[in-house]
Amino acid sequence: MHSPNASGTAAAATAAPLTVTQCACSLAPLHHCLSLFAAVKGYYDQTWQQRAAPSGTNLGVAFGGWADVDQALADAQQVYNNLVGSKYLDIGGGDSNGRWTSNSITKLNNGLGKIKSAGYVGVCYDIEEGDAGLSTAFANSFAKAKAAGLKVLVTISHSQPYGFSDAATIMNTMFASASVDYVSPQLYTSGGETANDWTVDGGAIGWRSYASSKGKIVPSVVKASMYANAQSTFQSYGVTTAGYITWA
Repeated sequence: MHSPNASGTAAAATAAPLTVTQCACSLAPLHHCLSLFAAVKGYYDQTWQQRAAPSGTNLGVAFGGWADVDQALADAQQVYNNLVGSKYLDIGGGDSNGRWTSNSITKLNNGLGKIKSAGYVGVCYDIEEGDAGLSTAFANSFAKAKAAGLKVLVTISHSQPYGFSDAATIMNTMFASASVDYVSPQLYTSGGETANDWTVDGGAIGWRSYASSKGKIVPSVVKASMYANAQSTFQSYGVTTAGYITWA
């Protein structure tokens, strides 16, 4: 849950036969482990406790936990200059400050130009708490962000938002949206876990449901070292992952 305060050498012309070796990250053959080198290597830079970007980062989210776009932009100024990789602005979070309403979505839609002008390439919708009946509004907002030239990343508490009475409807709408580039379920609650938390919130949307997503699956994990488990577990559910975003 997102809550503030919470080298190879070139082969010779007469190369020897390929030998399959073991990768240090697991007991799997090397060709399997190559998939662990993710396309997306992101991180959340929290405005209340700025952090250094992990090695290899190519996507950074300025995270303040605000559903109000103006407050989000103002708060994110604390981390913007040091944000590494493609810069995304978080909107929403896991407390009352990040709670979604029809008004907050409308204000976000009207502020998309300001987000782009501020230098961000995308919006990170952190959908955890909010009013019922917003699924269509979210879908429209994703499309508006895409039309404004912004990437769309959606992150969710565990398998589905814990703070929406119609969470399954929101999830199915999000999975079906061609405007969503990345979907990032959070595999933690406190952000201090030492193993991924595979809780299925509410039970309506399980992990297999993610296979239907048009957006690429890039789970949020506490540490990059926890991605191997995230990738293999999602694979067991028929879901291919495209990278990760770290919280701590």
